[in-house]
Amino acid sequence: MAGSAQTDATLTDSLFRYDSVRLFDPSAEIRLLDLHPGSSYTDDLSGYIYTVPISQAPSYIALSYVWGDSTRTHEISVVNEVNDGRGAFVTLRLTTSLDTCLRHLRTLQRQWQIAPLPLWIDQLCINQDDDGEKSSQVLLMKDIYSSAHQVVVWLGPAADGSDKLMDAFAEIGQGFLDKLGDHTTEEHLLSVRRLIEKNIEQPGVVAFLRQAYKVVYALKRDGYFARWEKRPWFTRVWTIQEFCLCSDTVFACGYKVVPEKFVSAVTDFVNCIVMDRCLRERLETPETPTYCILVSGYLKLHLLFQRRVHCQYPNAKETLEHLLVELFAGSTKFYATNQRDKVYGILGLAGDADELGIRPDYSPSTTLAQVLTQTARAIIEKKWKTQRVRGLYILRYGSLGQRKSAQLGKVMGSTKNEVELPSWVPEWDNEMDKTYVGTTSFSACGKFRTSDLVSTSSPTILGVRGFCVDTIVDLGELAPADHLGTRDGPKKIVGFFNTLRRLLNMSKQSQCAQNIYASTSHHDAALWRVPIADQYIMFGDGHQRAKRADAKLESVYRKFMAYYEDYASREGDWNDYIKAYKTGDKQISLATEMHMDELLADGYYMALRYMEGKRPYVTKNGYLGMGPGHSKPGDKVVVFHGDTIPYVVRPVPEKGDKMYLLMGEAYCDGIMDGELADTAQREDFYLV
Repeated sequence: MAGSAQTDATLTDSLFRYDSVRLFDPSAEIRLLDLHPGSSYTDDLSGYIYTVPISQAPSYIALSYVWGDSTRTHEISVVNEVNDGRGAFVTLRLTTSLDTCLRHLRTLQRQWQIAPLPLWIDQLCINQDDDGEKSSQVLLMKDIYSSAHQVVVWLGPAADGSDKLMDAFAEIGQGFLDKLGDHTTEEHLLSVRRLIEKNIEQPGVVAFLRQAYKVVYALKRDGYFARWEKRPWFTRVWTIQEFCLCSDTVFACGYKVVPEKFVSAVTDFVNCIVMDRCLRERLETPETPTYCILVSGYLKLHLLFQRRVHCQYPNAKETLEHLLVELFAGSTKFYATNQRDKVYGILGLAGDADELGIRPDYSPSTTLAQVLTQTARAIIEKKWKTQRVRGLYILRYGSLGQRKSAQLGKVMGSTKNEVELPSWVPEWDNEMDKTYVGTTSFSACGKFRTSDLVSTSSPTILGVRGFCVDTIVDLGELAPADHLGTRDGPKKIVGFFNTLRRLLNMSKQSQCAQNIYASTSHHDAALWRVPIADQYIMFGDGHQRAKRADAKLESVYRKFMAYYEDYASREGDWNDYIKAYKTGDKQISLATEMHMDELLADGYYMALRYMEGKRPYVTKNGYLGMGPGHSKPGDKVVVFHGDTIPYVVRPVPEKGDKMYLLMGEAYCDGIMDGELADTAQREDFYLV
């Protein structure tokens, strides 16, 4: 096909028109590009574009890449299917990023590192100026990538030591395959951990794993992985779906090509080291003195491979809500040029997409606020008909507490923001914190496990039934952010707990407090339980789990506080320590990393980090808790039917009776196990 085009076509000065290669049914047809070979990198790009029904498409490669600057400053000469019965080359503009990619692909195809098959490339195969065609093709994206013979993830030209990293992935990944087996089979569900447990006593396995640990440790320590992961591909929303849907996917960086299963083996292995203390201790050597530097190093890749597991096995499909939370809340950052693509770009991964009834809509008359509101309401109203346990879970992300502009005082008394969202609708803006609730079993709603929605006059108002716990009368300091590497870190930690002691004393003065706390010692324990929401984070057995706090944790708290109270009293020593740490003092850095190892193992530090940005409060009747950072006296602590934790809401009397802004999720000591659920008076709350 490509050869015929080259032979019969003539060169013209015309620009390519998509109506000459028209999709008569954009919901069932696609365009493909046959890329013509070139003898050198600098040869002009040329190819042949044609249409096929996706159900009858030949074997093709779907490209996953990043547009970069959307200005089309380069060109490829393509021949149309229809041009007076004869082929003729016309010019099709493309971006710098794609031009570089296609030139590398020609070489990789010539070297047979990548099969010389037709290509599907969104920039060239979709008419980006036709909103109707684009909406139809976006809805077809799941089929386009899942039907491809192979997906090539193009990361960009070789740079910053990327060849060394790609070679390491290839060598270690092949080693895992040879010595442990294929972790991508359905039997193992992409679990390197299971293969290690099964084979670790086999000859040579421990030596191989120990050497692999040394290699990945050095790559992280020396910045190779950090530089590689900073490539734009790892930040874009669309690449997630593109990466997950095809069973045969490869990474291409420069002229190196590595199967994704090799990279996933390395990533899963690192996760095993972080999570499994016994394995870590067996593999440690003087060259791997601390594991904490690995905790965040491979996080984004591990997140991507988790999504891929769910896609490859139909019974493990994720809901749209879970995908949104995993991808846009927490420390990972994914971006989209068109913000509605944060929803549309992952619909193909969602197991409940058809049930929710969300369809891509790029028309100018549809606003971003409408798309986000429709998505939130669809999840609340439809999903929980069959899945009742998690109730109104999405509200934890749809509050003013999740909008950093609100915390800075820009959106304190109204529902206005840059996209005019209701307070209960998530904006998925990459600044969202994950809910503090891990695997801990809370049940503030008691037996009312199903959401009880109340009809409203507008789709922007959410009506829910529940009960009011109490009204906030005073608040303390914000829970401290990561204190390591900051000059006033110890002072902030000590100051935070001092304000909590003040609130505890206020609670003790309330006559109703005896109904909340069974004893004085239980009341006193709120000092260390409330800041971590009565839970702690466990590492060490291959998983990260949140468990309810017990009396043993008090000694961990006292050890934690003694360390920072000591440094807070020796400010000069702490400043010297920070200065040495920031200048790269190896001894200080190692000491810091080993201290982090200890903090992660104890669990109190991580539980406190989960509450970052929240503020302790005391209510009129003496309830103690943690609420959104911008809470204020007069706000109410409430529980909705169908959710296991309380929320803070703010009355908006100017909007009407029972109208509230949703300020954010909360913890409230003494109600988390449903203590008030049977006796509290029911009422309707209208969230605006």
